[in-house]
Amino acid sequence: MVRQYFEQGAHVLLVDTGNSYQGLCELIKGKTKGEDGVYFTYTEDNPIAFNPFYTDDGVFDIEKRESIKTLILTLWKRDDEPPTRSEEVALSNAVSGYIERIKQDDTYPSFNGFYEYVKGDYRKVLEEKQVREKDFDIANFLNVLEPYYRGGEYDYLLNSDKQLDLLSKRFIVFEIDAIKDHKILFPIVTIIIMEVFINKMRRLKGIRKLILIEEAWKAIAKEGMAEYIKYLFKTVRKFSEKP
Repeated sequence: MVRQYFEQGAHVLLVDTGNSYQGLCELIKGKTKGEDGVYFTYTEDNPIAFNPFYTDDGVFDIEKRESIKTLILTLWKRDDEPPTRSEEVALSNAVSGYIERIKQDDTYPSFNGFYEYVKGDYRKVLEEKQVREKDFDIANFLNVLEPYYRGGEYDYLLNSDKQLDLLSKRFIVFEIDAIKDHKILFPIVTIIIMEVFINKMRRLKGIRKLILIEEAWKAIAKEGMAEYIKYLFKTVRKFSEKP
């Protein structure tokens, strides 16, 4: 059924455990000569990696900006530590400032670049605005996010050098068995899945989209994914899509 949807022109996104769709994904990758059939999984030798700041067309619409902010907030704050309004504003301005830097300087986007922008130019912006430390503690922000920066434990996670924009890919599999219990990786992958499918819904008008949660019930039971599924059903109905 999934293969038929793909052959009929639909965009298919699968969340799986147990490598059920690896063979089909490789088949599609072969038939499209590598143009489609994207398989994400985690191994020690080939850990899962993304670049949340990369887009093929350079478009950073409100959904893209919000997903980046949500991702960074997830890394920065604990579940029981909601950001203050001033922290949300400071982060939003930091993301917007870095995106403008990308557009103006034609620099290659990455989390490393964002981290360096906050550490350098954005720190100066905050000083000029006389933003108080209690309103936005930039030293704490940089310290908490340092593991995802160059040389840190998770520096590979958000700094993929593959120029891959999933908007145009029609067959994508997220195999989450190895990370479903990981406190760092699973929330990040959840946000990536959210952004990918919602971005397709909003930007690919007149094209059928399918998201399939296959044998991933333990993942769905987690708070982040469960809330996403609820949100997804509401959003899907607005766009007359079928989950």
